[in-house]
Amino acid sequence: MGPFERWDDWEWERAAHEVGRERGMKPRWEPANPPPTRRGGWERFFRHWSGAQKRTLLAALLLITVALSARNNDPFSEKIYAAYKGVMATDYYTTLNSMVKEVAGMSGGPAVSTLVDAKMQGKFLPPVSGPVVAGFGLTNSDKSQTHQGIDVGSALGVPVVSPYSGVVTQVSEEQQLGRVVKLDFGDGWSAVLGNLGEITVKKGQKVNKGEIIGTVGLSAELKKPWLHFELRKNNRPLNPLPYLVPSAK
Repeated sequence: MGPFERWDDWEWERAAHEVGRERGMKPRWEPANPPPTRRGGWERFFRHWSGAQKRTLLAALLLITVALSARNNDPFSEKIYAAYKGVMATDYYTTLNSMVKEVAGMSGGPAVSTLVDAKMQGKFLPPVSGPVVAGFGLTNSDKSQTHQGIDVGSALGVPVVSPYSGVVTQVSEEQQLGRVVKLDFGDGWSAVLGNLGEITVKKGQKVNKGEIIGTVGLSAELKKPWLHFELRKNNRPLNPLPYLVPSAK
């Protein structure tokens, strides 16, 4: 009996596999192109989500948690609701709403500004009297720019007053807004007044509430007699309307 006749079947198969490995071949139980490793269910689900969508989901979960905690009286729910009421006076609540609107496609319409400082509601004077011809938060056709203030219809040469007592921080001319005056009212509040004609103040000057700082002009790109007015808190644009002194009816 020859030496190879004494080999069992498994010895022949092992020898064939060893020869195959020496030639760079894979054994028949190792596929040439193994399938990609399947990711976990949650990881695969969120893989194609954008960062904004993930933030919005987190915001929605937080808002749902707050809503549920407001309905319950257990100590844990009361702590959550108390924490929620504590941040209502900050920018976090507005940020959560903004993230939800971003993914929901609601950013193209007029923005609703949440009050960040209730004690300042109705404290600022309107710089000019007139109709709002362009509202806060409106976007242009390609959604590349958002209106960070309001445009108030007026007439050429109408006096523009300071909405609140403060300091002039900038007097300049910009391509889009024309001649601009920026005011600092303290405590994080500031204002931007654009499309001015004559300017009667200078940088560093203190101004009183209601003091004339210039006139309505035609210095902006559109060349129409309106006043651009921005109100900011910690440099964050806000809808000025809730903060203006109510008009007499």
